[in-house]
Amino acid sequence: MSGRSQPTYFNAIDRTVIEYRDASGDSVSTVISTDLAIVAFEHTMPARSVPSWKGKNVYEGDYWASTTRGFVHHESFLEREYLMAADSDQSILAFAWQPFILKWPKGTKGHRGHVPDYFCRLSTGDGLVVDVKRPDKVHASEQQFAMTREVCEEVGWRYKVFTGLPEPRLSNLTFLGGFRQDRYSPGAEDVPALLDAFTPETSLEAGVRRAVRATGRPRPVVHGNVLHLLWNSVLTVDLDAPLDLASPVWVPSAVPA
Repeated sequence: MSGRSQPTYFNAIDRTVIEYRDASGDSVSTVISTDLAIVAFEHTMPARSVPSWKGKNVYEGDYWASTTRGFVHHESFLEREYLMAADSDQSILAFAWQPFILKWPKGTKGHRGHVPDYFCRLSTGDGLVVDVKRPDKVHASEQQFAMTREVCEEVGWRYKVFTGLPEPRLSNLTFLGGFRQDRYSPGAEDVPALLDAFTPETSLEAGVRRAVRATGRPRPVVHGNVLHLLWNSVLTVDLDAPLDLASPVWVPSAVPA
């Protein structure tokens, strides 16, 4: 990405234009319409390259997403936080970073163009466009966000501005995210016993003990399996309460006590 020239944000016509690079890398530019709702923006290539300069101290990197089975870029801790939240959200099937450029009509004062941070494909088939912004920076971008929301409504996409996760949800997801990798996934033969261990609802500690007895596997292995199932919502815990061994855990289809 770094070797590619930066795109232009200039729009010479009097209609809003969207520009993106399809999965093969070809540049596509078209006016906004409902036809865009069926374009697979979750598989497009980034619309711009990552800038670099001497002394750059912005945190950026690649997050390995269990949802897409691949790496997704981020340019800040807050963007990484959003990726973690999206990765744990079972209603999101795929996502892409910097999916397209919105270019508003020629002469639009103060708005030459905008690159949203992420595009997500939802399990309903809908698209979700996401801008990531620190809470103290939202006010300065309100007009741009409002214009982006209007475009999304015209296409038929949802739109949100992500400003961060509250505690203790952030700490809980950060912890569980460490168990999202396949190496913590239980074998298919052990899944029924793991689910039975938390039926009916019981504490994480008690459920792990039950699962150890039922599977005959070492406790550290079983504990990791359970946390992997919690990350994937195969088992459920209240993420808005501090997570510890006393936390109630249940099977989603069951009603917690």
